[in-house]
Amino acid sequence: MNQIESPPSPNVTSTLEEQAQTVSDCCENCGHETLSRFEVEKGNCFLVCPQCLLYQKREQPPLEHYESNYHTTYASRRNYKILTALTRLGALTKYLDVDHPKMLDVGCSIGATVEAAVRLGWDAHGVDVSKTAVQYCVDQGLQCQPIDGLRLPFEDNSFDVVTSWHVIEHVEDVKATLAEWYRVVKPGGILVLETPDSQCWKARRLGTEYKHFWPFDHLYTFTRSNMCSFLETAGFEVLPSRVLGKLNSVPLHVTAYALAYRSYRKLYRTLGWCKSIEVCARKV
Repeated sequence: MNQIESPPSPNVTSTLEEQAQTVSDCCENCGHETLSRFEVEKGNCFLVCPQCLLYQKREQPPLEHYESNYHTTYASRRNYKILTALTRLGALTKYLDVDHPKMLDVGCSIGATVEAAVRLGWDAHGVDVSKTAVQYCVDQGLQCQPIDGLRLPFEDNSFDVVTSWHVIEHVEDVKATLAEWYRVVKPGGILVLETPDSQCWKARRLGTEYKHFWPFDHLYTFTRSNMCSFLETAGFEVLPSRVLGKLNSVPLHVTAYALAYRSYRKLYRTLGWCKSIEVCARKV
């Protein structure tokens, strides 16, 4: 049978099963016992669940991949990223009961989210597998430290907020990672993450031709539904999508940017053009 040519959409799972080479393995999310191969390029493929549409089980690259020049382009756009982070954190205050929350950014990279949180008066910390990126953050006076795997160097129930932007698709084990993040969030605290959406219009239309969407260091690709399922299994309560939050929580000069950013995100989500999903969840 031929290998699948493009990512499935929810209404073509029967086509997926017919066209793809099936593999006897279990889905990490729903436990479905027959997965299908999705070959992005020769020798580099996901296994796809025809039931919950989770792309999974790719081989993890060495941690050294995240050193060298991986963060260079981020540093060149740092000021823009800080503005975006201020907007994201400002919206998040809708769900917070404390004025100066303690926050951890997992995968802090060059520290844009950590610095934005500091500017808002939060007690902000960051971790990353890249020692180069962490050193950059430390040089900026930020509280960041390197990690070399799953375990976070913090006590249980340490943080009011844990953020993670485009990290969960890189991890070796989603359930174990979410369990560790759950451990360090305080009861009633918030986890917010963003990750690429395999059901976005462009990915479904272009399939494997959309090369930028399927980099080799993405070990998973999610839908909103299966990402929410993972979070609920980990013990989180998924919260409604954030729209505006509290605009007075961000500096006045950021308000116009925040309004434009959130309006753009809402429009793109409504039209199905947004390439990523953002999910906010509370520890219960």
